Amino acid sequence: MDPKGHDTHDCPYCGRPLQWVAERWFGRGTFECEQCGDFPDMTPSLERAAIPAAPPGVAPAPRRRDGRPRVLLVDDSVEYRDLYALMLEQMATVITASSGEEALALAAAEPFDAIVLDVLMPGLDGWETCALLKSTPATATVPVIMLTSLDGLDVPATASRVGAVSVLIKPCAVDRLAVAIREAMAQHRALQSASSSLPDSIESEP
Repeated sequence: MDPKGHDTHDCPYCGRPLQWVAERWFGRGTFECEQCGDFPDMTPSLERAAIPAAPPGVAPAPRRRDGRPRVLLVDDSVEYRDLYALMLEQMATVITASSGEEALALAAAEPFDAIVLDVLMPGLDGWETCALLKSTPATATVPVIMLTSLDGLDVPATASRVGAVSVLIKPCAVDRLAVAIREAMAQHRALQSASSSLPDSIESEP
């Protein structure tokens, strides 16, 4: 159903009016910005906001906290973006971008737990985008997973050189992508934990 008022919301990144596309996501609606792409994660919050308040004297039902990680999915193919975002919906809040330039802007504007990055894109390709993410302090520690149709001996070496944690070859099964995201985030948490405990161990030395 197309809730009322969808055409009155603005893009949180560029300020352009968002359009509600009822059949955008395999029969499900989503918000769309002509510059920044889709915003499927905004739909539930706005729909919840439209729910009437509880009558006086009746306690509202508690809201469940959404503990899903935030994943930035970057691919110039709308088919891949829609498919992977939809399939990953149960394990992550997925924000999509259609270019390297857009990915850099989104990653600079808000924190992400992982970034899935296509390699072959017009403008900035995935290798260049990953290198720029890793050279920027605000995004340097975010784990990046490369997703590409390239299949050569130099692909893993190039991915390592630009700072990616892993490479997956298209077409990639969604469950394999989900496992790679979980592994990347677990590795990142382990590194953070080791780093945060380092000063204590140094101070405890005689």
